[in-house]
Amino acid sequence: MNCPQDPYTIEWNVLGEMTESMSDTTAHEHHDAEPDRRSVPKRRLAYRLRRVALAVSVFAASYLGLQAYRTFKGPYASIPAACKVSPPPGTLSAITPEQAAQAANSSFAALEECFGTANGSFRGLYLGPATAWPESQAMAALLGLSRLPNTPPSLRASIAKHMANLGDYWDSSHGGYYPGGRWFIFGGGVKKYDDNAWMGIDLLDAYSLTHDSSYLAQAEKVATFEATGWSTNRHYPSPGGVFWQEPSSGKDRNAVSTGGAALLNAELFRITGKPVYRKNAEQYVAWTVNTLTLKNGLIADHISVDGTVNPTIWSYNQGLVIATYASLFASTGNHAYLDAAHALADRTISYLNTGNRMAEEPPVFVSIFMRSLADLNAISPQPAYLNAMQSWATLMYNHMVKGTGVVHEGPAVTAATGWLITQASAVQAFSTYATAASTPSQKQSPTIYQGWAL
Repeated sequence: MNCPQDPYTIEWNVLGEMTESMSDTTAHEHHDAEPDRRSVPKRRLAYRLRRVALAVSVFAASYLGLQAYRTFKGPYASIPAACKVSPPPGTLSAITPEQAAQAANSSFAALEECFGTANGSFRGLYLGPATAWPESQAMAALLGLSRLPNTPPSLRASIAKHMANLGDYWDSSHGGYYPGGRWFIFGGGVKKYDDNAWMGIDLLDAYSLTHDSSYLAQAEKVATFEATGWSTNRHYPSPGGVFWQEPSSGKDRNAVSTGGAALLNAELFRITGKPVYRKNAEQYVAWTVNTLTLKNGLIADHISVDGTVNPTIWSYNQGLVIATYASLFASTGNHAYLDAAHALADRTISYLNTGNRMAEEPPVFVSIFMRSLADLNAISPQPAYLNAMQSWATLMYNHMVKGTGVVHEGPAVTAATGWLITQASAVQAFSTYATAASTPSQKQSPTIYQGWAL
């Protein structure tokens, strides 16, 4: 990503594009022009265009406000007390698997209380339906929770209801999930390839739980869209890579988009056995590692079209490569993949354990990494992996209001976290550790993220 997707940013793509359009119009006005009669109509046209753009912006804002109002259970001031943050709780030195399982359930209950809607979708920042990025992570939270032992049947039954809402983001004409749903005026904004990868991974997780073939079929459609993001421009430095967003809107090729596409294809190959998915997965992960590996052996964030590599290290980028290697090992038996997964996992854990790095990352990034670590641990367990999952779950537990399940990363005066994605990352952290600690590791074909041997 240019700057990794900030989980605390709602992607108002369309309004942003409107603003850019208005700015461009204003800039054009100031170009030098010959002082003849031809310049008068141009100024009038620019003026009219500004008025039209302003009117459209006002209409869009009104529309969005209406949609947001419709998703509220009540006015902002009447948000349920259970969603409001109380003073930070006490600390726990090490969470147990039983406590993690309980925390997973209570934090998901808070997620649904504070961000759920009647139709089964989620709200983002108490404002309208969530965009694709937080929606995908809330779905991942539900799917992870559904893998816990003694999960009530009603929870698994709710998967279908939640998954049905993903159709609101899908572009049925050209493929791919928009960041905004159908409620988002003038379409859903510029499509992001990493958003689509997360959605595809959710679909495969849902398939592994329910065996509903429609989820697998849809995941294959997502993989087809992901392939359109592969750069074919041979003039770019380090040719290849999957763009972060549609090429018409950006040129950066990112670890998260390419690595996400790699994991999606690796899992599709494991499930279907179709050679094209193995070819894609190996191509995507090889480009990510060969192009973005830093001197310390960790994966950088992205490369620009001028060849500049952004060296920012995020744990979830490492996790996507680890999970892809683990999946390829499970389906091919090639130990080179397993060795590479272990090496990157060890380097990442060492990096996160230095200073306060784990706590300094956006919570969802670390939760995704821990999900990937659980994948690897399920087929080739290491005490350090379970310890890392426990440490992260403990940190999140110490940010949870024990009476409500709300997890917060901000001032105690805010309502809940204000962020669906933070709550979702807490559910993931708890369920990942609880599942990994209670499920015997098995050396057989896995299913992704927390359910390798169902």
